[in-house]
Amino acid sequence: MDKPLVVIVQGSPRMDGNCAALALDAFNACDARGCDAVIVSASMLMTSGGHPCNGCENCVSTGSCVYEDEVTLLYQMLDSASGLLWITPIYFASVPGQLKAMIDRFQFFWARRSRGETLKFETRRPAAALIVGSGNDPFGTEAVEIPLTSASNIAEFNLSKPTVLMELDEPDAILREENAGMREIAHETIRTFVDAVLKWEG
Repeated sequence: MDKPLVVIVQGSPRMDGNCAALALDAFNACDARGCDAVIVSASMLMTSGGHPCNGCENCVSTGSCVYEDEVTLLYQMLDSASGLLWITPIYFASVPGQLKAMIDRFQFFWARRSRGETLKFETRRPAAALIVGSGNDPFGTEAVEIPLTSASNIAEFNLSKPTVLMELDEPDAILREENAGMREIAHETIRTFVDAVLKWEG
């Protein structure tokens, strides 16, 4: 029997910051529980050949994205996945630009519905999110949660209530002893998510 696949989207441009550390924790947790996992860096994806959506609606008229790039490979991974985990920082009350550009390309999944194609799964697959903030943003996290929820939904995942980790002011803050409790909260979210992936029946 094939192992369930988990796609972990790391939304931070930093390759060695808090989100990267949590993505590695998630990868290791998936591996320990018998899941295959892949970490997708939105920043690397969109700066190494990935194109932002140009609104051409080729996906609506033909069912295919006009671009054949790394993002089209992501479509295939997501269609094969049993779970989706978002890990992203807050940038000006929303998600980083690279992650938003990647999410915009989820138009491809919306086009399926507009073309009347049937859903690929009888029940939505589990999705979870870890949102990392460096301070008390006065605008909250709604502008982060909305695009993650929308993208999850249109790709046939069901996003549970995101876990928000605030006051992580330094790039390595999640690894510091004084933030051990916050890291445990993240780990509990990851464990609950992996449990849901293992229980999901498509």
